[in-house]
Amino acid sequence: MDGSGCGLFVNTWIRDALFALILISVVWAIRSSLPSDLWKRSQPLTLRATVDVVVKDRWVLPHTVDDLPLAKPPLVNWLSAPVVEIFGFTAWSHRVVPAFASLLTCVLTMRLARMFGAGDAVAFSAALLFAGTWLGFKSMLLVRPDPLLILASTSGLCAIVARLQGARWASLALSVSIAVGFLAKGIAILPLVLLAFALPRLLRIPRTQWPSSPWWVLFAAAFPFLVWIVATETVMPGYPLSVLIGEEILGRVSGTGAEASGRSSWQILLGLWKLPVHFTLRTLPLSIFGILAWRSLPRHDWAALLVWFVLLNFLVFGFSASRRADWMMPAVPALAAFAATRWCVNWKYPLATSLGICGVGFLLMSVNEIKNTMPWADQIELFAVSARKAIHAEPAPVLVIGNDRNHLVGLLGLSDIDRQGPTSLESLEQWLDSSVEPGSGFWIVAGDRETFGTRPPQLPVEGLRTWDQLDGSVQWGIQVEKGPSQYMWPGTLRLGWARRRQ
Repeated sequence: MDGSGCGLFVNTWIRDALFALILISVVWAIRSSLPSDLWKRSQPLTLRATVDVVVKDRWVLPHTVDDLPLAKPPLVNWLSAPVVEIFGFTAWSHRVVPAFASLLTCVLTMRLARMFGAGDAVAFSAALLFAGTWLGFKSMLLVRPDPLLILASTSGLCAIVARLQGARWASLALSVSIAVGFLAKGIAILPLVLLAFALPRLLRIPRTQWPSSPWWVLFAAAFPFLVWIVATETVMPGYPLSVLIGEEILGRVSGTGAEASGRSSWQILLGLWKLPVHFTLRTLPLSIFGILAWRSLPRHDWAALLVWFVLLNFLVFGFSASRRADWMMPAVPALAAFAATRWCVNWKYPLATSLGICGVGFLLMSVNEIKNTMPWADQIELFAVSARKAIHAEPAPVLVIGNDRNHLVGLLGLSDIDRQGPTSLESLEQWLDSSVEPGSGFWIVAGDRETFGTRPPQLPVEGLRTWDQLDGSVQWGIQVEKGPSQYMWPGTLRLGWARRRQ
């Protein structure tokens, strides 16, 4: 053998990696130029959990807002913690792991397309269609477990196709993919597991051509997740049963959990139609291409497995109380590879057309972000940068009061309670006794939420003026103000220096 086949294989990987790197760099540049969205989609919870790993060294069960444990497996926090510790508590350092996961996802999306006969133009089109949809664009720098789940699902799909083709390494790759998915977002990897078991029957492959049973693959993949479950039970007895199973799984489908919002099981069942509608709208025009490709798909085409993966995602997540389309993000790379190889391949200029679609998508999404942004979107991070410098120059305990559970505390490098609700003097004095020596100084980060005292609640600034535990008045320094109090924004942020009485 002259090795030309191996060389071609290596060259396609290199081309795909370079194309993905350019694409992710463009996405990073666009997102960096837009108003910050770190306050959206529960990103403050993930960010705070990463900071908790760095500051408090709680690796098994990191804590988030109000010192409550994280309700998701902490793989993204484990991977992000060393990056944040090296480069500091900045917004971009928390995005490194999601960006790298998105880079690998783009490469594997192109690899998935090549497994179904795509050349360079069509493979690149698959990556562009993935990045040019609302869900794909949003997933690429999301400080959440989702980018890792998307990566695990896409690599798992590649492994499933390789298993059908008889590749020896495919079972190990599938096991690793499922393990990553479990540790990234728990049961959300279930569509990939179901596909691995049901695919030969779904594609009507003769039994003599079936790959080996995936049971050992699943057992090996579940082992790290089960070890983490046991560790969480040791750290916080009852947590796996009450939170991971009771709240995160049963509560979502029974109408009893926080995500169910009081819906009954019948309301959840009758609302199954909402998720495919939301998914179709938020992946336009990719979803239209996918539907057209599905309608013209010949029988016995293995590309149908990509359609089945999308449908299995509808089935699994459709029974959740909250029909949020972003839960369907892992299905977008599969849909992009399917549409590119079974529909866009017929275009005269597939790469140029997909590039134009992606460009228009980026433009529309950028305009939408700018139009619908909150006026204070960047103010939290600007305040955090200035306040972090001041606190670093003179290290001292930090009291946070009157904020609103956003990502400010995490960007300050703290893992303490964000006292945004009514706060009694007794609780503050307990904090003072445990954190500040008599006569020593401490920092105060205060928002405009009415939290100080309980009868009636006062603004922190007003309440602190009469707090008899302070030696003199608070010396307020940095201040950022941008409109009235809103969800996630306290109205005004201040940094002050105070001293405890002897």
